[in-house]
Amino acid sequence: MNNLRLLSAFLFSLALFSQQQIPTFDGDITADEWENAQQFSIDYEINPGDNSPAPHKTEAYILYSSTDLYVGFVAYADMNNLRSSIRNRDEGFQDDNVQIGIDTYGDGRYMILLGSNPEGNQIDGKLLPDNEDDYDVNFESKASKHADSYHVELKIPFNVLPFIKQDEMKWKVVFVRTTYTDDARSQSINFKLDRDRPCFICQTPTEITLKNIVSKNRVNLLPYVFGGLSGNKDTGDFSFGKLQKNAGLSGLFDLNSVTSFEFALNPDFSQVEADVSQVNANTTFALFFPERRPYFNEGNEIINSNLNTVYTRTINDPLASTKLIHQGDKQRVYWLTAYDQASPYLIAGENGSYSGEGGKAFSNILSYQRTFDQGSYIGLLSTNRAFKEGGNGHAFGVNGLLRFAKLYSLNFEINASFIKEPKKDWIDSEDKIRGKTVALDGDKKRGNAVLIELDRNTRNWNTNFNFVSYSPEYEAPLGFVTQNSIHSAEISHSYSYFPEDKEGIIQQLQINVGSEITFNYNNLRKYFDVFNNTFIQWKGNLRTGINFIHVINEEFTGFVGRNMTEISMFNGFSPSEKVNLRAFVSLSESLRYDEDDPSVGNALFVGTFNNFQLSPKLRLSPSLRYSELRSKADRSLYFKGYIGRINANYQFNQNLSFRLIGEYNDFDKAFFVQPLLKWNPNPFTIFYIGGTNGYSRIESQRNFQISDSQLYFKFQYLFDL
Repeated sequence: MNNLRLLSAFLFSLALFSQQQIPTFDGDITADEWENAQQFSIDYEINPGDNSPAPHKTEAYILYSSTDLYVGFVAYADMNNLRSSIRNRDEGFQDDNVQIGIDTYGDGRYMILLGSNPEGNQIDGKLLPDNEDDYDVNFESKASKHADSYHVELKIPFNVLPFIKQDEMKWKVVFVRTTYTDDARSQSINFKLDRDRPCFICQTPTEITLKNIVSKNRVNLLPYVFGGLSGNKDTGDFSFGKLQKNAGLSGLFDLNSVTSFEFALNPDFSQVEADVSQVNANTTFALFFPERRPYFNEGNEIINSNLNTVYTRTINDPLASTKLIHQGDKQRVYWLTAYDQASPYLIAGENGSYSGEGGKAFSNILSYQRTFDQGSYIGLLSTNRAFKEGGNGHAFGVNGLLRFAKLYSLNFEINASFIKEPKKDWIDSEDKIRGKTVALDGDKKRGNAVLIELDRNTRNWNTNFNFVSYSPEYEAPLGFVTQNSIHSAEISHSYSYFPEDKEGIIQQLQINVGSEITFNYNNLRKYFDVFNNTFIQWKGNLRTGINFIHVINEEFTGFVGRNMTEISMFNGFSPSEKVNLRAFVSLSESLRYDEDDPSVGNALFVGTFNNFQLSPKLRLSPSLRYSELRSKADRSLYFKGYIGRINANYQFNQNLSFRLIGEYNDFDKAFFVQPLLKWNPNPFTIFYIGGTNGYSRIESQRNFQISDSQLYFKFQYLFDL
């Protein structure tokens, strides 16, 4: 009985102690609420500085309850010049902001970044050993402004973070502050960065200690309803079709703290915002568009492939899909299955790619990785697709990232593909590749692909060697491989300069020189160049990039262009929160990729991307890209055109916004207008209503008329059960 009383008293005192630690979640940091917190400071500027003193003082605090992690920031600033506007989620990176990076495994496999700008607008992402990935986390943020600082509080449920459950845990963390001083962008962290070590995630010496926390398994349901009308003008009057109605359900279930299961039944994978059109007037290869769909948010780092073995946009319109993700202590697994109603088909070639809309298919992606310290891993990757009406494709491979001798990183990937073509008319071509038709007529193909990349990184000097090879019949059934039948090697060497004088005109300088050479499988040299890239961070938030490429030779369908030069320049300038200007220009001698009449021409590519913050709630983002190619012999025009786009966004509050996009494509002589009203209180709940009107030019009348129109709405709500 006495033991029971002692236990009860202990549990009561523990609960009381935990309760005393929990701050009032209001965005205001007060000393009495956070007096028992673990405290940290952000002292070292790493960009553009090199561990120089941070320009502004920033304090960070950590408290936790049994179910949530509380993070507090006091960010001192010149409040009269603070950059901060009310924005959509994940747009606060361009403002002053604070973030915490959390590595729950301590092995450098990834670090989850969570933060906010001074308005409380959330920002999040996932920092990987060699790049950064988009990532959405359902957490809470609040902020407040004061005379000499702004405060941010984050409330992060433990169950949104995968981790190995233990009675006492030590998680590695990084605290980050992005700010502006004298109109110059500055980034600071809480420890000195060792630039001789290539893994940023692995360097942090800072740990937080957590005891007796509870991570309730998530049960999330995400139903949606969708409605839309589509209309077009063929030869007669414009008319709308019948109302399109759709509904579906997605869900996520945690099996434990490191394993989750997701499903999607009749998901709606439409995007809120149309992809930005790309200039494709002089290319024979398919264009790449990034993945934006939330269902593919979790676990992307496990299927990341430098050979583009996985491109989840090949799962285009699934009727049903499941996904299992396991993030264990030393191993991790990703397994996705889907029944797709319209799977796209892509065939790579030496001088161009071929694509078409495919049919119904069952798709499977399976990846396993054995993890080690410093973000290293060795993995296996398999992708499979079987069409309902015949034909299938499989790719199998081994890959890895190994860090050794402190300065070195080795990336490798070795794949084999096995293709049995369907007998369908999805691709219209009479071309042949090594005796086999491009048209889908049941051919069997086997291929392989290899990538080896070796990096050596020090504070000032960096060397990179990259080799990639695609055999003539290699295809990635669920990937994005547009060119094969090549061996390509590139070597580059760069120097980074960090001046001691922070008042000097140059804040940072990087110079890179290298060469790339490519042969086909007949040992014909297809491409050979030497290049130089220079990047300068000037004082006053001006950035300049200058690129020089001299192409010694480039071969295309038997035609060889020689001694072609390209010079390009990029400038970015943001003198204040209200103005962000970016412009580029490229002058080059370039091949005209026309199979019937290839030649060398003089190319001009110029453009600008800008943001104007007209008020804390209203932003205008115009862009323009112009491209032309003229004959080098007689200056006759091969093509010219431009794409102009404007995006106006009004933010009523953090969750509600109205956006209007207009884009004119001079190459197609068409433009569209796309209004959208959106409510988005968390990464997964969304309501929007909008439309798109497309207009095309009538040459005989030299004006535009509406050619197609869509009206649509969607409501999707996250139930966290």
